[in-house]
Amino acid sequence: MKLKKSSIFTTITFLCVFIYFAIFRIFLIPVGDDYFWYGDKGLYLLHHAFYSTDAIYGGSTNGRYLSNILEMLMMHKMPIAIFLYAFFWTLAIWSIWQLLKREKTIIPLLLAISIAFTLPFGFRQNILLWNNAFIVYLPPVAIILTYLVICKKLGTDRNSKILTVLAFILGLSGGLFLETTTILQIFVGILIVLNSRKHPQPYQIGYLAGSVLSTLIMFTNLSYFTNNDSNYRQTSYAPSKIWEMFYNFTHYWLISFNLLIIFSICIAIILLSIRKNLNNYVKWIEIVMSILFMLHFAFSKFYLAYLKPRQMFLFKGGLTVFNQIDTIISLWFILFLGFSIIAQFNKNKLMYLYYLLAGFSFAPILVVMTPISCRPEFIPYVFLYLIAANFILSTFEIYNFKFFIPIIILVLLGIAGTYQVKMYENYKANLERVKQPTFLNGTKALNKHVPHKDFVFYNDDLLQQDGNYWRNYLERHK
Repeated sequence: MKLKKSSIFTTITFLCVFIYFAIFRIFLIPVGDDYFWYGDKGLYLLHHAFYSTDAIYGGSTNGRYLSNILEMLMMHKMPIAIFLYAFFWTLAIWSIWQLLKREKTIIPLLLAISIAFTLPFGFRQNILLWNNAFIVYLPPVAIILTYLVICKKLGTDRNSKILTVLAFILGLSGGLFLETTTILQIFVGILIVLNSRKHPQPYQIGYLAGSVLSTLIMFTNLSYFTNNDSNYRQTSYAPSKIWEMFYNFTHYWLISFNLLIIFSICIAIILLSIRKNLNNYVKWIEIVMSILFMLHFAFSKFYLAYLKPRQMFLFKGGLTVFNQIDTIISLWFILFLGFSIIAQFNKNKLMYLYYLLAGFSFAPILVVMTPISCRPEFIPYVFLYLIAANFILSTFEIYNFKFFIPIIILVLLGIAGTYQVKMYENYKANLERVKQPTFLNGTKALNKHVPHKDFVFYNDDLLQQDGNYWRNYLERHK
């Protein structure tokens, strides 16, 4: 009876999650590249297999066949946009819940839902509030997590043709969104097969085969082998250039800006170390280093708060000396996190996997010089979030912090409600401002911002709106 009630509760919860994100997508304001894929340029690339040598197409000539096509569909058909947005957010949250799931506790479910509402500012504006980045970055992560759920639940106990076909489809489709996750899928597939030792299951082989095939499909796009005279896609393998980019920018979004993740992990490590039967040296290392890391990253956040990043998040932290110190401490934190996983979760294979996947998904970013944005770091962020969530769960289990649950629920509902209200207010204000005749005929840009600029990608830059799209939109909704 209890199991049935629990199943009904989770079903209703995920139905509410789906409805929430469906409504959220209705209020979402397209920005920048969304209009590129809506217009003639997107149509041209669709008819030319997403390849062109013309510089005006920049990095949009690529092998991201599925994300490109879905972006175009979402910009032309609102019902499809609503469904895909709600589906992939729900799938990602469901997968995280399944990976964290424990008996007789609601905490894993709350932590899974929280990922959408605790995103740092850059990830929130890019992944949650921008359709183009959403469809490129979230679905492939959700698909990888779904495959990990299958592996966790079934292990080597299932030999099903249907499951093999499903795993193959997951591998094939998941590899046609983003280059980083295309490569990451192969790494995941190989690790799972190796973990099965001498007896990999057909579904594991199916996933790996689908991942390899999607890699071949993506990287046989000629755009990766020709120069279209655009400076959009530049790489460097020079150690000095990689280090410069890492300390000036990428390490911030990997570690330093994710203060909630850092503090959650460090506080959990301190509490777990106090209660667990650890070696005294290990215990003091865990406690002292956690305190030092929290002090540094809190100071780093305070220091950087006085340096305003540019709108596209082309952010260089503080002075070069500070950037390098912060980078070195961030690297130490990564090593410390690995040490803590071994000390606190030495029998939890998934924690080792999350740590490896966070590192492996970040590795390709190191050589990328342009474009510069926080979006690529979203992939390792998800795995760091799973690591942090496991630390939090273990703390709740040991300390029995049940009295925090109602507070967490109220806070989560408050944040979710605030987000939705702000989205609605922006939506209504935007529908009024885009009626400006000079904007619709293309002679002038918009002259008014929405009430909550931080809830529109690019801080609602007025030049990123397109009169042609809104003219068509208003004509359809007369």
